[in-house]
Amino acid sequence: MQRTLWEEFLHDHPNVEFVWVQYLAYNATPLVQVLPVARFTELVQTGQPIPFVKAGIHLEPFDRMPAGVTPGGVCYLQPNMTTAYCKGGPNSHRAVVMASCLDMDGNPLDECPKARLVTLSDTIAAETGCDVSVGFEIEVVYLRRVKENKRTIGYESLDEPHSVFSMTADDQNHLEMLETTVRALLAAGIAIEKFHAEAAPGQWEFALPPDSPLNAADMLLRATSIISDVAESYDLRATMCPRPLGRDPCSGRHVHLSLNPRDGGRENNPAEAFFAGIIHHLPAVMALTLARDMSYSRVANGICSGGEYACWGWQNKEVALRRIALNRFEMKLLDGLANPYLALCGLLAAGLDGLRRKLPLTAGSCPFATDKLSSAEREALGITTLLPKSLPASLDALEADGELCALIGDSIVNPYVSMKRAEVEVFGGMDEKEKRDYLIGRY
Repeated sequence: MQRTLWEEFLHDHPNVEFVWVQYLAYNATPLVQVLPVARFTELVQTGQPIPFVKAGIHLEPFDRMPAGVTPGGVCYLQPNMTTAYCKGGPNSHRAVVMASCLDMDGNPLDECPKARLVTLSDTIAAETGCDVSVGFEIEVVYLRRVKENKRTIGYESLDEPHSVFSMTADDQNHLEMLETTVRALLAAGIAIEKFHAEAAPGQWEFALPPDSPLNAADMLLRATSIISDVAESYDLRATMCPRPLGRDPCSGRHVHLSLNPRDGGRENNPAEAFFAGIIHHLPAVMALTLARDMSYSRVANGICSGGEYACWGWQNKEVALRRIALNRFEMKLLDGLANPYLALCGLLAAGLDGLRRKLPLTAGSCPFATDKLSSAEREALGITTLLPKSLPASLDALEADGELCALIGDSIVNPYVSMKRAEVEVFGGMDEKEKRDYLIGRY
């Protein structure tokens, strides 16, 4: 199957010279192995995966290894040809293929969140007769590089008239780039639903179509790479950093989740128990969805980013879970610094626990931002759980949540927590500009 798909891809893209095999590290940066097309084709034809240093998936900033991770060990990258696409424009000789991770016996690596995500999705389907559908929204800020002797020394805002859902004269100066981006997304098989201006200067949103959890996360990585590549061709930096200039509204990566019965029926849909599980485990899940301290600027009222309590509300953008339909919610406490496979593992594991325990959906429906309610009104709605305001606090919540850790797997949670605590220490020694430039340059 994989061999046939690759032969068909080469037939449609005869100019390919190099193949980028990508795997996302725990820290949400793509790991890339570049192979000449002949060598890659040889491996596909013989069914051989690509050897890779296992420690690479756990690296902390500046390529340091966190405590408990040894420099030895090997894993194997298994390309998935359904994800193959060509880079655009003059780079069309470069193909990109997403990979999963295998162990030495050819089985899914215990530490691989992609494999765990498939297991969680399949378990939910087997136990409920429902499929989980996932759709991401990408918020991106376009910045200009500040250069000195051809070297980037910082970034500056486009700082042009711009507001949410608008199309100003200055916005139209960037339409060629935006339309080129959408053409490239469509050419890569991403049926983008729409794009529009967001509130911060140079901020735009691209809405991706729904798919299975694994396919949706793979699609998200293709889309963010394409958005970045097109921006570079216009000498701009497209960043998913949540607050790149230290002001203005945050950039998020909202995710729409729905539980859909395979028989199409609406009766006895267990969606409420699924989302009740997410609310119950939300403080711990946030360690995976808000993966850097900068991300916690979203945990605030009045900025349509998720609010300060674990709660939900019908079409309410000021709460963590915005309910859109009986079986569909939008999770707002997620941004572009998170590994989407890990984030979805956390969300699906929390939902699975809610399904198994048949949890009732409480903590809502909240009609306003929670700071607009009195303490008595919040208590009457069951809105009592304050959300963590920092990464260390959410990591503490994750480590204390035995049910969630068991469903995600200690082989994933333990190295992730170790890596994140090391990141907190490294970033604590950096000044604000250094941290921002680091994150803008990588995300």
